[in-house]
Amino acid sequence: MTAPALEPLTQLLNYDDLPETWRVPDAGRFSVEKTLYDYQTDALQKAARALFLYYGKTHDWAAGESLETNAERKKDFADLYRDFPVSYLKKYESRADERNRNESQVFRILSDFIRPWGDLISYHNLINRMCFWMATGSGKTLVMVKLIEYLHCLQRHNEIPPHNMLILAPSEHLIGQIRRTVDEFNQSGLLIDLVPLREMHRGRQARLGEAVTVYYHRSDNISDVQKDALTDYRMYENGGKWFILLDEAHKGGKEDSKRQAYYAIMAREGFLFNFSATFTDKEDIVTTVKKYNLEEFIKNGRGKNIYLNEKEYEAFKRKGEEINYSERRKIVLKSLLTLGYVSMRVKELRRDTGLAQLYHLPLMLTLVNSVNTDIENAQNDLWAFFQILREIATGEIDEALFRDSKDELITDWENAQPLFGGHSGGVTGVGENFIKTLKVADLREAVFLSRRKGALQIIRSGDNKELAFQLRNADSPFALIRIGDTAKWRNKLLVGYEETTTLQEKSFFDGLEKSAITILMGSRSFFESWDSNRPNVINFINIGGSDAKKFVVQSVGRGVRIEPLPNQRCRCSRLVLEGEEKKAVDTIRDGVQPVETLFLFATNRKAVKSVLEGLETERTAAFESLEGFQKAPIPKIHGREMPLLIPEYRDAPKTASRLPFSLSAETKLRFEEWLARTSDAVLAVRDGLAPPQIAELHEMAAQPANLTVESGKHYARLPFLQSRLMSHLSKTAKVSDSVREINDEDIVHFQQIRAFPEHVRELQKKIENVKQGRASNQEIGDLAVQLASEEITRENFDRKVAGQTTETFNDLLIKKLIGHYYLPVALGNEKANYIQHIIKVESEVRFVNALEAWVDKEDIPWDAWMFSKLDESLDRIHIPYFDDSVNDYRRFKPDFVFWMCRKNEYRIVFVDPKGTEYATAYRKIDGYKTLFTQSGKSRFFKHRPDWRVSVNLLFYNPSGQPAQAYQRYWISNPESIFAPDTE
Repeated sequence: MTAPALEPLTQLLNYDDLPETWRVPDAGRFSVEKTLYDYQTDALQKAARALFLYYGKTHDWAAGESLETNAERKKDFADLYRDFPVSYLKKYESRADERNRNESQVFRILSDFIRPWGDLISYHNLINRMCFWMATGSGKTLVMVKLIEYLHCLQRHNEIPPHNMLILAPSEHLIGQIRRTVDEFNQSGLLIDLVPLREMHRGRQARLGEAVTVYYHRSDNISDVQKDALTDYRMYENGGKWFILLDEAHKGGKEDSKRQAYYAIMAREGFLFNFSATFTDKEDIVTTVKKYNLEEFIKNGRGKNIYLNEKEYEAFKRKGEEINYSERRKIVLKSLLTLGYVSMRVKELRRDTGLAQLYHLPLMLTLVNSVNTDIENAQNDLWAFFQILREIATGEIDEALFRDSKDELITDWENAQPLFGGHSGGVTGVGENFIKTLKVADLREAVFLSRRKGALQIIRSGDNKELAFQLRNADSPFALIRIGDTAKWRNKLLVGYEETTTLQEKSFFDGLEKSAITILMGSRSFFESWDSNRPNVINFINIGGSDAKKFVVQSVGRGVRIEPLPNQRCRCSRLVLEGEEKKAVDTIRDGVQPVETLFLFATNRKAVKSVLEGLETERTAAFESLEGFQKAPIPKIHGREMPLLIPEYRDAPKTASRLPFSLSAETKLRFEEWLARTSDAVLAVRDGLAPPQIAELHEMAAQPANLTVESGKHYARLPFLQSRLMSHLSKTAKVSDSVREINDEDIVHFQQIRAFPEHVRELQKKIENVKQGRASNQEIGDLAVQLASEEITRENFDRKVAGQTTETFNDLLIKKLIGHYYLPVALGNEKANYIQHIIKVESEVRFVNALEAWVDKEDIPWDAWMFSKLDESLDRIHIPYFDDSVNDYRRFKPDFVFWMCRKNEYRIVFVDPKGTEYATAYRKIDGYKTLFTQSGKSRFFKHRPDWRVSVNLLFYNPSGQPAQAYQRYWISNPESIFAPDTE
């Protein structure tokens, strides 16, 4: 199966070890209002490592180098791929085969610029590319814009060629979204000047400095002719010296395949960056540098879980007859009941917590492939949906249909099929009794916005693309149709409905996020550039055709976004809250799943097929889950299980401390002079600052400790710097004054260990062999007690403990590890890209081996202990630290956490085996010291009456040579972890 090869290739480099000029500038910052999420910064850092491999390592780029040198660079870069166990590269070759006319055309196009070898275009000629496979809603446009800044920075430092940059997107909608994102970014130091491609030959050229010109064009207008909207690529080919950024510009039919050749030609001496929510071609998947697709997005808690109605799923698997009209009506009603229940559940959650902004107002999407206005055939389209709406509105709904639909719905939820992760036991947290007692009037109130029955009324706006529906006795519309042209609908299907025209100028659709509308109907026309957290139900009606799968993925991607609280874009279980918000949310965590679910319904077999096949393309085809990794027994102390503790964090009072802000000496001087010239009245009137804010701003500028100097931290626009400072002043320091026991959400990566499907069966057998072959942690603990009391000899103890089963697979070692949080443990190496979320980074493997060797021959000087690997992409345990390079807090996620106790002494020890980039490590240590030390000594926390808890941080590096002030935090052997406090 095809799997990304470039992403694991980047793991050969430690980002912290890159030269300073190759780091992403202010990696976490985007604009005044936005900072990047960890997966977005990870995408940029992986791109940086890939570009360094290409331009800085295989053949270090130098100004004036020849085309032959660049060709050698491509060959060497392609050779790096072949170190991985993938066989897909040979498949990415355009053959001059007349049996496939389109491939023949592509070959001829490429061969005009790239010298073929026989009848092949060798893969290495097209290796200068990377793909960002990121889900709809994951913010890939932000990553693309931030990448432009990074490329510009590399050009200024003469690390990459000074080629022009070009954005290609397939629609005005996407170009508009890119424009808005750039406008937001332009409030920062660098200005991105977007220029139409056709102005390139009119004197507007890219320039280096405080602004960078980036050209843009419609990707579907790139052609081999020059006329009207079409643009001949040869007129702008520029010797292949482009950095091209494709935004959803890689898909399509035969004509689009030719365009892919045009893009490759234009970027042949530069680089091609491909951004999309869906990739299916092998060459795109293999060259993916960051995969955070729909599956990853959901499994990492960033989106709603997806469930398909159980009855339709089972019927499709049995390949039964097409759904009849009566069943179709029932499906529609069940989808409305689902929407009604979720809407009422949100109101309950808000009432119970007192949080008015908790979650969203649920919305149903009813989507069609085409809008059928033929009344005789309307049963195949939206007609059944409209009939149910009308019958509920007027109170004419059949009571038996309503009762049977409720009964089936409960069963459907209990057996619903999770499409990515989720609970295999169906949707939990659903009130069965609530559904059974639900009345038509309750449904009408939740969905139609009125308990009283009444006729449906049509509301027309000035936009012919919209029709709204409202109960005559209601105060606002509950449904909206958004299609290309509503005239046919009104004239053929809605004859006899009362109609009125609204005077509002703004469209209903534009105000949908804050609207009471609960149902949105239409085709795909509104999906591009539409962002919403609201969808909880999607009805796919009459979905079919060649591109139906793409439409399904796109629409589902638009529906999975979630935001339980403002700016908290993850599911409730992944929220990290403090104070009263935490207390409130903790009370409802077990009952939120319906609100955090996207329910899919389909009214015909083709639609079900499109849903399943479309989402299957998003599944990580190269990986399947491995089972058998389970929590180990926790050792006991004082007659009870040892608690596994981690620190808790909260914001300090704003007046308690002020965080420093770093900027260059030149910028600091310019800002101080600018602020001195600006009167307080101007700051108040022009910038809307209150007197206390103005005083804080002057105080910060006057205190040298508040503004620290760091070279390279330039701000071109002083008003932007002022806004950044005001935002910075609102930030507070993190403090820790308590610890808590870990929960099931803190360490989860062992539940998501996955491998290539062809290896799963054999690996499962080996995992099971290991599980059955060695004493458990509890048994080892019992043996240790017997050894201490001299009931058994050391030799007997060693023999019993060593009687373990260790299994190998390729370079993989599967074994039980004494003291580890879950068993068994899999250790590999960085080339083991056929398995995910195991211990395979070289420094981590080296540490585990050293630890195991020491534990096997030494007596641990603690009554009980345990440790666990931590996965920074999935687990929540962290240490916050202030990073002055970005003037903000980051989360440091060490690779391991240890717990140990004796009598009433308890230690938490975080261990990170990397620690080779000292500047970054020093910031992390400083952050640790601020939180967990006082006057050079460890602080102690109380847990239960008898535990005295300390928190420690150590970097494991046998050859490390840190600065004198930080040496105590570096260890070269595992024994130091169990030694007395380092402070």
